[in-house]
Amino acid sequence: MLLPGRGELVLVVDDDVKLLQALARMLKSLGFQVVTASNGEDALAVVEGLRTPIDAVLVDVVMPRLDGPEFVQRLAHRGLHPAVVYMSGYEDPARLKRVLDTPSMTPLLHKPFTLHALVVVLRNLLDRRH
Repeated sequence: MLLPGRGELVLVVDDDVKLLQALARMLKSLGFQVVTASNGEDALAVVEGLRTPIDAVLVDVVMPRLDGPEFVQRLAHRGLHPAVVYMSGYEDPARLKRVLDTPSMTPLLHKPFTLHALVVVLRNLLDRRH
């Protein structure tokens, strides 16, 4: 059973444009508000342009120009601490080290993942924050 969104604003960041668009469509259809960016630098610009704070970030770990962990760190430096879900198509622990070593135990979804798995993780994170 898919758990619906409740209008929360989710920022999806991935350099795979087709996946980015598919995730945005699916999350919108489940009741989330969605904004997207194709890399961390663009995502920072998106966040700065928003009038309302983002509730959650779904972000790829490995991207050109600014990777997922660095993007999340820059958000934190700006005082922004949304719920974060990392995603990656890589299994190599060396590429995922910065995520796997985070003390906050931020969830990591391995691509490909099911929409159900994504929504369950996202909903649980959002519900814990309220």
